[in-house]
Amino acid sequence: MNIAGSVVIVTGASMGIGLSTARALAAKGAKVALAARSTELLKKLESEIPNSFAVTVDMNDWDSVRAMVQTVHAHYGRIDGLVNNAGRAYEATIEQIDPDVFEQIFRLNVLSVVVATQAVIPIMRAQGGGAIVNINSGTSFMRIPGYSVYSSSKRALIGVSFTAREELAKDGIVVGQVYPGMTATNFGVNKVVADEEKGASGNGPVRDYTKGDSPEAVADLIVKALEEGEAEYFMHERMRTMENR
Repeated sequence: MNIAGSVVIVTGASMGIGLSTARALAAKGAKVALAARSTELLKKLESEIPNSFAVTVDMNDWDSVRAMVQTVHAHYGRIDGLVNNAGRAYEATIEQIDPDVFEQIFRLNVLSVVVATQAVIPIMRAQGGGAIVNINSGTSFMRIPGYSVYSSSKRALIGVSFTAREELAKDGIVVGQVYPGMTATNFGVNKVVADEEKGASGNGPVRDYTKGDSPEAVADLIVKALEEGEAEYFMHERMRTMENR
């Protein structure tokens, strides 16, 4: 995919990896649809990022997701790329898991990706192709106490992504995944924690991600994934051979 002149939707675009990806795409000449819940923040970012378009969306509301895609299409006349970045973690041991919270995490991390992908397929098919990049996680290959919900949601995303890649290849729609490691964002602060005092491990919630990779570095990898169209991109090569891969 040629980034310059393309139209790309980035979900979770108001901060962190999503915002850095939007900036990186704009710097390469893309027209970027900034999709997130924070209307006021998105409007501010729209004024800062060249050729961007702010679209408020609740990724847990399927009608809102579909409307967002249609709004972007109506505004730009086409959609060439979709970066499914919105997601959230939940720290809880198996014993602590609240089924309702599990369901919410799964809806955001997996089903919102499915719904957004479904919404862009007819548009991309009519154009002759497109690129979809789903943001996964290195934790999908790991056994981290307290992260079974997040890890399992990302493992489910692997299945969705690989199958979509096979199904949509005939339409010229390329589906890939990017696997960040720990990234210096507010991800740790924004996660749901079953026990705010003890965390899932009993040692308190780990929320300091400042020593992680920069969101800009992850954004560069996402842009590369859109450009090249391979099935998987890893922030660190060691992630390719992780246990349970």
